[in-house]
Amino acid sequence: MDKSKTKLIRQIMDAAGNVLYTYSAHWIIVNKLKSEFKAIKVTQIILTALSTGGFLASLIAGIPWLSWIGGFTSAIALALNLYSLNFNLPDDIKSHTDAANELWDVREAYKDLFTDYDDLTNEQIRQRRDEITKNVSRINKKYPGTDEKSFAKAQKTIKNYIFDDGEAANILNIEEEENATYV
Repeated sequence: MDKSKTKLIRQIMDAAGNVLYTYSAHWIIVNKLKSEFKAIKVTQIILTALSTGGFLASLIAGIPWLSWIGGFTSAIALALNLYSLNFNLPDDIKSHTDAANELWDVREAYKDLFTDYDDLTNEQIRQRRDEITKNVSRINKKYPGTDEKSFAKAQKTIKNYIFDDGEAANILNIEEEENATYV
């Protein structure tokens, strides 16, 4: 392999690795936001039930301190509702999910490029690399970014998504050619 082609493959591998980290980081953010959204909704339901129960019990049983509990939990529920007004978690979840889904296509485009690499000229490789880079740039401008915490978590967990030699073929029940080499 000539020097130029070696530089190209290294650059493309780095870019593909970054896409994979970003893709994984988006899913980490999606899962975190879904957990937060569920926790907020469950807490709102519990607080509403406690405040309603406190007021009703106060009226029925005639125990005045129960209305204090109802009022206190109602105030907390109000604060939580006001807090959640500042954020639109369902929209954030959708944005990060859409970004991850589009990055999946980019990831597959890189895999295709690696598969075709030896059959392409340097110019063809550069052209496909540039197209993929433009697509990544468009995605990055269109969707919210990831944060350092999720990116770091993606770096730690990414190896869970990488197959050992022959593992993918085994899962897919495909016989591999003996002595086959893969990128």
